[in-house]
Amino acid sequence: MITVLNVDGQELTPCLQHRAWREVNRSRAVWVDEHTIQLLYNPFLFKDYRKTALKRDRYQCLWCGCPATTVDHIVPSSKGGSDLPQNLLASCIECNSKRGNRSAFTYFKEKAYSVPNPVKLGYRIVKATCSSSSKVKMIG
Repeated sequence: MITVLNVDGQELTPCLQHRAWREVNRSRAVWVDEHTIQLLYNPFLFKDYRKTALKRDRYQCLWCGCPATTVDHIVPSSKGGSDLPQNLLASCIECNSKRGNRSAFTYFKEKAYSVPNPVKLGYRIVKATCSSSSKVKMIG
C-alpha cells in the first residue's frame, strides 16, 4: 500500500501502487519517497469544478448545443489533462461518449459545421491545450 498525502501534507486513504503510478503519470501527484505520494490537487473539488464548468457554459453542450449534463476534458486526463475548469467544457452524454479519447481538436474538425459557437469552442481548446503543453514542458 502507498501512503497518499493531500496538498497540505495530511494523510488520506492509502492506495495500491498501480493507482499511485497512475496519479503520478497523469501529473496529479509526485513521489515523496518509495512508499508515499503527494497529490498536487484537491480531489474533493472536482464536483465543484464540474459545476463551475457547466454553469459557465450555461448547461449547453459546446459540441452540439443540446442540454449538457456532463463535462468533457479538453485534454483527456489519460493524456495528462487536469480536472480544473479551464480544461473542462459542458457536454451532452452523446458527444462526450462519441469523442472518447480522441483529441479535442480532431473532434472539433469533424464537427466544425455543426458546432453552435466554433470561435468560443476553438478558443477553449487552444487555451487548454497550450496550458497543458507548457505544464508538461515545466515538469519534463
